[in-house]
Amino acid sequence: MVAPKSLSYPVYRPAPRELWGAGAKDAGITPEIIDERVAAAVMRFLTRKLPGMRRLAFLVGAGGNGRQAQVLADRFRETGVHVAIVRPGDVADAEYLRRHDALLDGLIGTGLRGPLRAAYRDLAAHAVTSGRPVLALDGPTGLDLGTGGVAGGALRAHYTVFCAGAKIGALTGAGRELCGEITTTDIGVPYPAGHLCALVPGDADLRALLNPRPRHMHKGEAGTVLIAGGGPGMPGAVRLAATGAYRVGAGLVIGSVHEMHASVLAAAFPECVAFAAETSDLPWDRARVLLVGSGLGRGDWGRALWSRVRALGLPMVVDGDALYWLAREPESRSDWVLTPHEGEAARLLGVTSGDIAADRPAAVAKLQRRYGGVSVLKGAGTLVAGGDATWLCPFGNAGMATAGTGDVLAGAIAGLMAQGLSGLAAARLGVFVHARAGDLANGSGPPRGLLASDVASRLREALGMLQ
Repeated sequence: MVAPKSLSYPVYRPAPRELWGAGAKDAGITPEIIDERVAAAVMRFLTRKLPGMRRLAFLVGAGGNGRQAQVLADRFRETGVHVAIVRPGDVADAEYLRRHDALLDGLIGTGLRGPLRAAYRDLAAHAVTSGRPVLALDGPTGLDLGTGGVAGGALRAHYTVFCAGAKIGALTGAGRELCGEITTTDIGVPYPAGHLCALVPGDADLRALLNPRPRHMHKGEAGTVLIAGGGPGMPGAVRLAATGAYRVGAGLVIGSVHEMHASVLAAAFPECVAFAAETSDLPWDRARVLLVGSGLGRGDWGRALWSRVRALGLPMVVDGDALYWLAREPESRSDWVLTPHEGEAARLLGVTSGDIAADRPAAVAKLQRRYGGVSVLKGAGTLVAGGDATWLCPFGNAGMATAGTGDVLAGAIAGLMAQGLSGLAAARLGVFVHARAGDLANGSGPPRGLLASDVASRLREALGMLQ
């Protein structure tokens, strides 16, 4: 990770080099001093990660990234390491690169503008095919560090070292996969103003959102969540969402499901009070927050329940098929939290999933502006947009790409809202606790075979790590 889990840190969009130059000049720091500081920091990191190196290949581009790579190559050469300089267009295939202990990517860092030119793309492909460890300087070539998108191929690094602040594209979307292990180095130049893109809250920030529980507290004070969903064939989604709400501390969870599932849900999950959505006895007035969408479905039954719930005027978490119905009849509200994945976000914005993946930070901000309240864009590097800021979650793993994990997250957010947290606070805390629960559940296991119920079972532990 970019910083220890206990620390909060800012995430930036790449700033134009001329702005960096102005900041350095104001601080009395020359470009040569910056290059030397970067070289020293990368040398320390690479020597620690890959001790005993004897042969290094430096992939050197034409811009500032290439200049810093050249300085670093000169410093390694002075230590007796055999150094090869490879430029785009050189005759250097994967077999040639494979003869080296490691490769340093200094082709294009934060200066990417559009798809890679053929010579850069070919060299990046040879580097990947070589199988050698790759350290990327200020970002792997081909990754847009402002968006997390990739256009026309990219180099996959094992390690990435950033000068100064972390860049948003490294921590969300394709960047999570392409950057490998990330670290930053302080070069003594403040990042240019106006390029802050997101915040990663630390444990202390998240802990501050939780109020201590008095010993005499009862379940009514812990809040009631009413979940509207569980259409034909999908009662499990409500059960998972209810588990998520309970595991973060909700006092009572009520399920409003299709009449064929009410008795099934009650028997399978006795802590969840189950009602048939068709009944007139549903205790809507007891709910502090509604969660709508878990297993809702896209048929007439789901549409009728969605229309009924949205008219109640209660704070809501909107997930799953409720987002489908919202896209068909858009509105903006200040008291809800939307939790789409990229496909659902695309439908809400009238674009393609590829458009969302190409610029996740812009997409989550646009969702929040269009629909109000708080927007959570799920996926690698989940983003939370609300108020005037965006938060990024650097945790979670590929094993969580399985049915039901989104229901658990929606339930966790609703459960926190039921306890009195604002939609924004609940979304921020819920996203982080859910991702950490996923990491706890995955452990050191393979990125396959994780169940949503495994994640739900570790929510209490993940939340307890903050208390």
